[in-house]
Amino acid sequence: MAYKQPKSLFEWKLDEPDKELYLVSILDNKTVLSAYGRYAQGSGAKVVSWQAFLQGEMNDLIQSTMGTEILVEVLNKLREIT
Repeated sequence: MAYKQPKSLFEWKLDEPDKELYLVSILDNKTVLSAYGRYAQGSGAKVVSWQAFLQGEMNDLIQSTMGTEILVEVLNKLREIT
């Protein structure tokens, strides 16, 4: 069986020049990805299942990096597609 790279269904990005880059993405393999950083040495990512995200697994992370409005949008979109 060959590896199939997950595809982004929905994506939110906060990219301000000379600041950190933040991204949250709902993927087709039923996971949510949160990534940050502009350069390799200062970047990171976290992936959780759709269910774990809906149960609050990354709420604090998304709220502190991207804001409450984006967190609510991601939660609402995920509820729509599940």
